[in-house]
Amino acid sequence: MKIWRVPLAAAAAVVLAAGLTAPASAATRGDFKPVPLPFFWPENSIIDVDAASPNSVWIAGYQGAITLPGPIPGTGTQIPGNPVVRRWQNGDWVEYDLLNLPNHAAIQDVDAVSPEDVWIKGVRYGDDKSTSPYLAHFAGSAFNEVPPPPGAGSAGTLEAGPSGVWYSTPTDVYRWTGDIWTSKWTHVTTFPEITLDTSYTRADDDIWRLGTTSEWSTTFVAQHWDGQSWKSFPMDTDGLGVGFGFSDMVALSPTDAWAAGTDNHTSPATSVLMHWDGTAWSRAAVPAGLNGLTRITKGVDGDLWALGHTLDEPAKPGLLHYSGGTWSRVPTSAVPNRTNIYATRLAVVPGTGALWTLGTTTVGTVNTGVMVLSDG
Repeated sequence: MKIWRVPLAAAAAVVLAAGLTAPASAATRGDFKPVPLPFFWPENSIIDVDAASPNSVWIAGYQGAITLPGPIPGTGTQIPGNPVVRRWQNGDWVEYDLLNLPNHAAIQDVDAVSPEDVWIKGVRYGDDKSTSPYLAHFAGSAFNEVPPPPGAGSAGTLEAGPSGVWYSTPTDVYRWTGDIWTSKWTHVTTFPEITLDTSYTRADDDIWRLGTTSEWSTTFVAQHWDGQSWKSFPMDTDGLGVGFGFSDMVALSPTDAWAAGTDNHTSPATSVLMHWDGTAWSRAAVPAGLNGLTRITKGVDGDLWALGHTLDEPAKPGLLHYSGGTWSRVPTSAVPNRTNIYATRLAVVPGTGALWTLGTTTVGTVNTGVMVLSDG
């Protein structure tokens, strides 16, 4: 286990940014401050963030990407150098061993079920440029590799939460039923054909897949698995063109689910929210000012948060809050010394409701890398 320590003054600032102060109401969320990161090699990226407690916030990504030469001079393939997984704990960034994972790998997803129960999913790269999935589970001291289910590819998705752990391959979904002594995935169902935009697994009998009927189709459909069979439900997407797509979704119950997306067919682009009420999917009113939505996630006390890009104030993360049947826009703080942030991940800290987010920032047209923010 390695501990990266930031200077004392920076550590004090990060303590405030890490959700260790008293919980704030939804109305006071959004006062984001940068969280100082440990040293990473150049050519790095932070891809995901998740939180299990104020003392257990996780980031994942890679550092030290290299370019493998191609057959023609000036061409090549960039692959990650070292995988990155860090935990924010007591004012320090803590690094843990990723067992059986050598260099040239990226961690794409971190799911913190509880402070000492964390899952990660990534991709490892071979010397021949081949890729394979990497799954691992943390139980307090290191990440132990978990063999993926049959047919798992690099494009698979992991979903881990208090109700279970699922892994979706391009064709099937499996639930983890093993323990630290056994590696076992139980097959849940096979997916019907769809050009997938996003999906969500809440339980073995509550699985959603949203997308179009084919690669070039503009007919959107929602497929739902109820434990017995797949059913398709039409979606009210009138007026949404070929530039529309779903970016994320969340299901609260079999009769309450939400999906977020962006319609790039309009100018400027339009944010879209869709709601499932147990009978049909319909569009919901979206507050003005955001020209794209990237994430939607559960908060505390049954509320929801949606994240996106702010059109009128691009240096501020776009933030929407849902409570009492209405979506409202939440004012946010501008990222210091940046002209734009495209926020892509959002985590809610259990207990405090503090928000952590990350996104790519720019100064003018120059990419300045990924910044991690918190309003704790």
